[in-house]
Amino acid sequence: MANTTPQVSMTERVPNASRSDSSYSLQPDKAHDQTFLATKLFIPPPMLKQVVRPHLLTRLTAGVRGPLTLVTAPAGWGKTTLLSMWQADPSSNSSAVAWVSLDEGDNDPVRFWTYVITALNTLYINVGDTALAMLNSPQPPAMVSVLSPLLNALADNSMDAVLILDDYHMIEAQSIHQSLTFLLNHLPPCLHLLLATRADPPLPLARLRGRGQLTELHTADLRFTAEEATAFLTEVMALPLPAEHIIELEKRTEGWIAGLHLAALAMRDRADPLSFIATFTGSNRYVADYLVEEVFLQQSQDVQRFLSQTCLLDRLSGPLCDAIQGSDGSQAMLEALERANLFVVSLDDERGWYRYHHLFADVLRNRLRQTQAELLPKLHRRASAWYQQHSLPIEAVHHALAVPDFECAADLVEQYSIGVFGWGQAHTVLGWLKSLPEALVRTRPFLCVIHAVMLTVTSQLEAAEARLQDAERRLEVDDTPLEQSRTIQGQVAVVRGNIVRFTGDVARHVAFVHRALALLPETDLLWRVAALMYAADAFMASGDVTAASEDLLATVVAGARSSGHAFLLLISLDRQARFSILQGKLPQAESIYRQASQAIREEVIQVLPGGPAYYFSLGNLLREGNRLEEAEQLVFQGMELLSGPLMASGDDVLLGYTALALLQQARGDYSRARSTLDTFMQIASQRRFVPWLVSYAQALRAQIELTGGNLPAASRWAEQCGLSLQDDQPSYLREQEYLTLVRVLIAQQREPQTRQDASHTQSMLAQALLLLERLCEHAERHARVSSVIEMLILQALTLQAQGKHANALKALERALLLAEPAGYMRLFLDEGAPLVALLRRASTHGIAPNYLPRLLAVANEQVEEGHRQQDSPADSLVEPLTPREREVLALLMQGASNRQMAHDLVLSMGTIKKYVYSICGKLGVQNRTQAVIKANMLNLL
Repeated sequence: MANTTPQVSMTERVPNASRSDSSYSLQPDKAHDQTFLATKLFIPPPMLKQVVRPHLLTRLTAGVRGPLTLVTAPAGWGKTTLLSMWQADPSSNSSAVAWVSLDEGDNDPVRFWTYVITALNTLYINVGDTALAMLNSPQPPAMVSVLSPLLNALADNSMDAVLILDDYHMIEAQSIHQSLTFLLNHLPPCLHLLLATRADPPLPLARLRGRGQLTELHTADLRFTAEEATAFLTEVMALPLPAEHIIELEKRTEGWIAGLHLAALAMRDRADPLSFIATFTGSNRYVADYLVEEVFLQQSQDVQRFLSQTCLLDRLSGPLCDAIQGSDGSQAMLEALERANLFVVSLDDERGWYRYHHLFADVLRNRLRQTQAELLPKLHRRASAWYQQHSLPIEAVHHALAVPDFECAADLVEQYSIGVFGWGQAHTVLGWLKSLPEALVRTRPFLCVIHAVMLTVTSQLEAAEARLQDAERRLEVDDTPLEQSRTIQGQVAVVRGNIVRFTGDVARHVAFVHRALALLPETDLLWRVAALMYAADAFMASGDVTAASEDLLATVVAGARSSGHAFLLLISLDRQARFSILQGKLPQAESIYRQASQAIREEVIQVLPGGPAYYFSLGNLLREGNRLEEAEQLVFQGMELLSGPLMASGDDVLLGYTALALLQQARGDYSRARSTLDTFMQIASQRRFVPWLVSYAQALRAQIELTGGNLPAASRWAEQCGLSLQDDQPSYLREQEYLTLVRVLIAQQREPQTRQDASHTQSMLAQALLLLERLCEHAERHARVSSVIEMLILQALTLQAQGKHANALKALERALLLAEPAGYMRLFLDEGAPLVALLRRASTHGIAPNYLPRLLAVANEQVEEGHRQQDSPADSLVEPLTPREREVLALLMQGASNRQMAHDLVLSMGTIKKYVYSICGKLGVQNRTQAVIKANMLNLL
């Protein structure tokens, strides 16, 4: 019997007052994903009429005491309905609930965890803000790094909650399974994980079973009993049947809930339900197909057509369905289908978005493929076009690939990939590119460039270079318009420059930047800003921080602000601040860094490619002002980022390890400073950094040896460094090496065993002065006041060694006059006792009367601190760690969670938290990660 609307009717759903006003909506606090679908976090409301299943509710309630509950059964067994019932029943569940409905689009780790963490944020205010910010990066870190701050934040909460991931079988990405395992292994006591899935997921289930930490409900548990089948058919479906008919139907469906539902729909208008039951046989799959055909075929032609043409959509709206069908009236149809409960579920209170029951959608799609396969390409094309028009690129590409229309998909990838990448979904873009035929990708130069970008940010540098070569080869073959060819060549140069930057090859990096700027059109704002930012490196590589470089940086910063890309803004501001440091404008540099922290939230800075450099440079700046505690926190933060998955460039790695070594030197810990630089050189060897990075670190190590009193080691470096005091045009990149060479020479002239005859000594010192004059002239010409101060200090020490005391004081006075406005400290103090003695002499001559007393006061404190360190071990703490604290620290350094430590040490969670808090206090750090770093630095264990 055909009707004009769906015939079946069910019960009305309980409104969910907590739902938001829209489903597809822009989420400003989730900038990494413009298509955040809020309805995926909605908890399905329970039915007003439903079969209460107290024995299952009791098992779910008991399972919350452990870390994981697994509800596993094929489609149609009532998993979602059961969980919806349980979470809404106050007599069964007292925990807060966060819910995520998963689909195949959630196989991107960034997308998956964005939904999960946002769901948790609805329960614990701001608990996931740091983790979400880490995902909001063009190069998100490994999920372990993202989840660690989330777990630490959760551990501080006492409210019990349950995180439900529905349809987890949709997740196939191994990286998600691995990161969820990490979450499960470190789950705080307040949180329970509940998965609804069609198959057991690849999680450590055997281990959890063995420990009694897993609650499982399977098909046999969900199967309706005869009593439950009776209640369902009579009370819910309003289909009174004789008891023997219900028993027979329950037997034939084997308690399969969807089978009973579909059978009831098919029997609703039959005069002889018994004959239907008598012919009702077959496997569950056959039953599903048979019953849906029965229900489907009973609908009007309009309804059948609507169901067939819209079943390929994961989510449905009136306008989208209108576009798919090429006709109006879809909204009314969706509302009618929902009222009839024809396996259509509303996703929001406004009835804007819906979805089909998964089983129903699967059957409809199979039928469409079997009966009207020729329609599929047309329907997918229409869906892709609609999504494209409504700025939903992920769905647009999905349907284009499903056609499959690879040319259209490639067009969309070219159009949207940079934006999607900006939302932090590089893996989504890589998935698109993997779905496209290799031959097609190679025919599109810009697609090759995009692929190279994604490969670069995921640390696949060799593959990225190969893709750039594919782009170049295609440009040679194609008759590409000149302007387009030049643009792509410019983009290739930008990416290639970034690749070589990871090795620290500044010269090649700068060369590629110049090439990019010469080729890119003025209208290509994003690429030009990136290239201009790297062009600033050309000035830094040459040591030129004159007005021309300042103008360029101002242009770069303005362009970065206009682009809206946080990582470009951060890097450009960092460059600007570093230029100010070289100019001797330390307060201005600090102001720029503060601007960066105001423009970009700190949790975002921590996940951007320029994050490590930001922390290291600001830490160096504060160290120079002798603000060692603040500097230490910043350098530790940067080192923590270096230990993560972000692939830092060679010069950023050097910046980090030298910042840490200089900080250790400032504290008089020369041994650890040397070890820090040795570690850098191991990394440089493994990553094959360019030689100048290693040479710089070796020179700094020699300088630290010298300051620590190991002149023989410093002298060996001087003999092997390949530099000469007589070099006519010393390179700026090796400036610090030359200055270290001068320091070694001065120290040698002080030691009787290394001192040559008087004439030779004077000759060597004269050569040192000439070298310093050449270096100083270059620094002054290029406005590097910071370098000038350092060179004047060394000139003063050289003149002092020559016995020219008056000239030494003049040179020192010049240095002090330049340094006083910026408040330099460590540049003087790190030269050690000889310069401090000269400073004391200068104070007796009335030089820098407002500045020198501050310098000397810090020098005196430093001497007293040195005496204290001689009286106690270098690794002593304010208060020693107790034996139990050392046990806890050992487990912390192994990455154990509070739960694991409590289990291993047979202590309560509260006691473990107290030990961790005490350890952090004794180490002078703020969190577990910093405690591990500090413990490693101090070799406590």
